[in-house]
Amino acid sequence: MSRVYRSLETVPAAERAVAVGTFDGVHIGHRAVIAAACEAARTEGWRSTVLTFDRHPLAQVDPMRQPRLLTPLDEKIALLTDIGPAEIVVLPFTAELAEMPAADFCRDVLSVGLGVRAVVVGQNFTFGAAAAAGPAELVAAGRELGFRVVVVPLAVADAEAISSTRIRRLLAGGCLEEVRTILGRPPSTHGKVVGGWQRGRTLGVPTANLNVEVGTIFPGRGVYAGRALVDGTWYRTAVNVGHNPTFHSADEQTTTVRIEAHLLGFSGDLYGKRIRVDFLHKIRDEERFDRVDDLVERMRRDIEITRHLDDEALMQVGLT
Repeated sequence: MSRVYRSLETVPAAERAVAVGTFDGVHIGHRAVIAAACEAARTEGWRSTVLTFDRHPLAQVDPMRQPRLLTPLDEKIALLTDIGPAEIVVLPFTAELAEMPAADFCRDVLSVGLGVRAVVVGQNFTFGAAAAAGPAELVAAGRELGFRVVVVPLAVADAEAISSTRIRRLLAGGCLEEVRTILGRPPSTHGKVVGGWQRGRTLGVPTANLNVEVGTIFPGRGVYAGRALVDGTWYRTAVNVGHNPTFHSADEQTTTVRIEAHLLGFSGDLYGKRIRVDFLHKIRDEERFDRVDDLVERMRRDIEITRHLDDEALMQVGLT
């Protein structure tokens, strides 16, 4: 289990190999960077450490341009822990940190604060005030301060570099299989079940309305087959992402995107529970039906598709 530190002041003195990055999504490119730091630490007898931040840097630098996150902070920490570094250091990305010159970051944070002996970054890593520095400046600082730098080439899939930006684009288009390949796991969302209009219960197809964390991303409008985790138990799940067009026109306030999940085989009360939903397969686009009966029939078909979906991710969690 990785130790998690949330300030430099709490990090004990040690020699370290440190992977540095925002690591939103913890995709296979990020994993390669972290694996290289873990390998260097193992070889040299140092501590393997991940240095990341509590928010996307643009949230501080240019809030209007900040992207929606692929992983909330708690989930990112959990995913990083699964990779196996000894430590995870999560720094608050404050205005002071955003304005810190690159040379000061290398000296005060990496060398003095963390005692780095090796720093591992991705090829597109930038840092320092205005993100003006990159791997070349990091290498130069390492020569001066006595640490080595490993620059990991960008991971590529289908002749295109893997990036969090690419994953967001694919998610919006519902390309779940491609996203899963890049992430190394199904895309997911997390949130608390809240009260809704209870139309699903009235129609005989009860759904859990998920209040997802603000600023996170999930697939575009449509109906998906997936799996949901509730109190340690997995369920096959049919998920609607949309604004209920059968009941509301596109210009109403209700066009706010909602996530409604029908958990196959679940009985009980979900209100107030935090659940995780993994999206596995897009069934169809969101549709408007003239008759409620047609909507119910289509919902039942969606559920049957979900019930019979053959997917390794379902078998991995015991859903046969």
